[in-house]
Amino acid sequence: MKVRHSDSLILIWQLAEFEARHANASMIEPAHLLLGLCKSVDLDLTALVSNTLPERDEILEELLREVRRLRAIFRAVGVDACKFRRALRRKCAGQRTLELQDEEAQRLHRSKSAKQVFADAEHLAEMDKAIVFPAHLLYAVISVDDSERDDLLKRQGVEITILRNEAKREVLTFLQRESPPPGHN
Repeated sequence: MKVRHSDSLILIWQLAEFEARHANASMIEPAHLLLGLCKSVDLDLTALVSNTLPERDEILEELLREVRRLRAIFRAVGVDACKFRRALRRKCAGQRTLELQDEEAQRLHRSKSAKQVFADAEHLAEMDKAIVFPAHLLYAVISVDDSERDDLLKRQGVEITILRNEAKREVLTFLQRESPPPGHN
């Protein structure tokens, strides 16, 4: 089954690329994906979607629904997404790897580890409708070992295992809500 990336996941990917570019990184890393996820909960999503798009309402509904899911996960475990994002951004800024000359001309690609995070998120989505949403990506990215990220979360009073469990619960609960009852096609 071929998976599809949702519009909301594409937004997270764009935010991750922005974060990587801001840090002068040569590639999008898992930390940049997490930064994009955290940034999405603070954006005015209605301002991001052009009024001229024919499918604006559907895109906006999905963005609002999926970002609301991320907010619910963060709220349930006490993650202050803005505070965490700023701390994580400082950590990433210390790892600058490339001075980009022409930002618009060069598209940043995902690193091998970021591609693996996407593959893990896609695998989760295969259990559902084969559409990858930000919650799938969040669960995949926080499942990667990263002691520095975990330390930043711990300083906020958040245990990574609790965050993982909450993200997993949200993904599985969503699968159960969205799946038709057994015997229905």
